[in-house]
Amino acid sequence: MNSAFFSSYFLPATLVLIMAGMGLSLSLQNFRNVLRYPKALLVGLVAQMMVLPVLAWFLARFFDLSPEYSVGLMIVASCPGGASAGLISHLLRANVALSMTLTTVNSLLCVFTVPVLVDWSLHALMGQEARIALPFWHTVAEIGLLTLLPAGVGLWLRSRYPRFAKAADKPLRYLMPLMLLVAFAGVAGAEHSGTDSVVRFVLVLLPPTLLLNGLGMAFGLLLAIVFRLGPMSRITIPLEVGLQNVSLAIFVAQVLLQNNEMALVGVVYSSFSFGTAVLFGFGLKELTRRIRIWLHRVKRTRGDLKK
Repeated sequence: MNSAFFSSYFLPATLVLIMAGMGLSLSLQNFRNVLRYPKALLVGLVAQMMVLPVLAWFLARFFDLSPEYSVGLMIVASCPGGASAGLISHLLRANVALSMTLTTVNSLLCVFTVPVLVDWSLHALMGQEARIALPFWHTVAEIGLLTLLPAGVGLWLRSRYPRFAKAADKPLRYLMPLMLLVAFAGVAGAEHSGTDSVVRFVLVLLPPTLLLNGLGMAFGLLLAIVFRLGPMSRITIPLEVGLQNVSLAIFVAQVLLQNNEMALVGVVYSSFSFGTAVLFGFGLKELTRRIRIWLHRVKRTRGDLKK
């Protein structure tokens, strides 16, 4: 099998299926609500585009990473959220419209922000400059084909064939994560199985990347709580912060900068981020459920005492 099969064909096809499946569960009113009350969107953008790069900078310094690994960590932190965040939000019945809007807006902004952050990181951490530029229209077309178009098809199918959308929802909830797992395993295994000194670079990169992932989700949750967002948005925003578009990070490092060491940071990050995000999301939803039950009991007890 071609070593590029998973990243070039299987992963894009999986993302298209995921976005179409999420579109089947949405309506235009969901997106209207996001744009009508943009506070959650702004909080999510701040958490992902400002908080995460700052965390990456401090972690690179704290772990005294090599300049190449430090820049690689900054590249991962500067990339937008991935479509898999929307999948987890969909599985948890969180704010999927917010997730998709954050992914789309951040993906468009990254055309400008990624080159600036990466150029600054190269200058600050390696004492060199390598001006990079993402192809704007190609990026827009890729976002449209992989996210907006299939999601729009899903929205249309739900409005036209609601029974089909309802019937397809349950099997897709099992099929989508299974396909994404196979795609990630294929990219990590088939395309990077020949990497030298795997154990060495994993031991070096796992602690900072794991902390970037965990602390990023924690700060995303904290901001959502501080700004008094709803419980479903409190789940969605940390997932968006924790699940980066690692394929873009690898592209920037390996293709634009031609540096394999920087790309390895994205490879390591992708190996666990989906699993940690699932655990974080399900744990947070269960905690939210228990808190609601407890508050209901307290309220009922106080009502009984007043009687």
